[in-house]
Amino acid sequence: MVLLNRKTWALTIILILSFSAVAGTQFIDLTTANPVSSSVYKGEISPPSKPAITISFPKNNTSFKTNSLSLFLNVSIRKTTKQNYQEWLSRVYYSSDWLQEDTYVYEYYNPDPDYIRPKITEFYYRLNLTEIPEGVHKITFHAVERGFYCPSLLEYYGFSANDSSVVVFTIDTTPPSVSVLSLENMRFNSSDVPLNFVVNQPFEKASYVLDGQQNVTITGNITLTGLPNGDHNVTVYAIDEAGNTGVSETIYFNVNVPEPFPTALIIAASVASAAIITAGLVFYFKKRKH
Repeated sequence: MVLLNRKTWALTIILILSFSAVAGTQFIDLTTANPVSSSVYKGEISPPSKPAITISFPKNNTSFKTNSLSLFLNVSIRKTTKQNYQEWLSRVYYSSDWLQEDTYVYEYYNPDPDYIRPKITEFYYRLNLTEIPEGVHKITFHAVERGFYCPSLLEYYGFSANDSSVVVFTIDTTPPSVSVLSLENMRFNSSDVPLNFVVNQPFEKASYVLDGQQNVTITGNITLTGLPNGDHNVTVYAIDEAGNTGVSETIYFNVNVPEPFPTALIIAASVASAAIITAGLVFYFKKRKH
């Protein structure tokens, strides 16, 4: 037996404690099996955080006039500041109301045991969707976070957290239907003509073009004022929330305001009549006097 002196024992104890301190704070990676044979799995614990999901585009309740759409996604791990934790992004996938199955856009795995894939804590993705059907749709993005807590060299715990984010949007490629009411082939005896129209869906903007002139923006039914006599035509436009433009038929109508009776002639006739009557009365009284 070899007896160690007091200094040798002290140095040995310091080395053991130093190794234990370093080993106690190491991260356990089960993707290549347990690297520390003495470490025992103790079960699952509550996760320290959840993954954060941000959909930068599209915004909620937005309408689009195309069946193709690009969505911009960012997923990140809210890493804890606590020691002895290892966290990584495990899976990112999405589900939608028009697709039958979930679609994975990221998944961590190790197909080659001789190569350890680097783990990530942040994921950027542009999702290009095509052939989206008409209507209101909902797409949900899911993210799963995995991790381990290693309080000592002899034990470790696992944890998992997930979160989701939803965006709702509308695909509308059909232009609105615009109809002008009570104008076609009508004749008006007033220079003020009502322009009434209906649109078969909510619209963001409306306008009209009268007699091929400039486009005039309106918010609804109006009265066209000061129209000269003659034939006129008007076309109404409406733009829906998705940006589709609907156009009415060009409507033709006529304005025929009667010419007013000349006031000067009436005054002149009245003055002439009064002069005739006055002259007659003067002649009558003179004759009677004689």
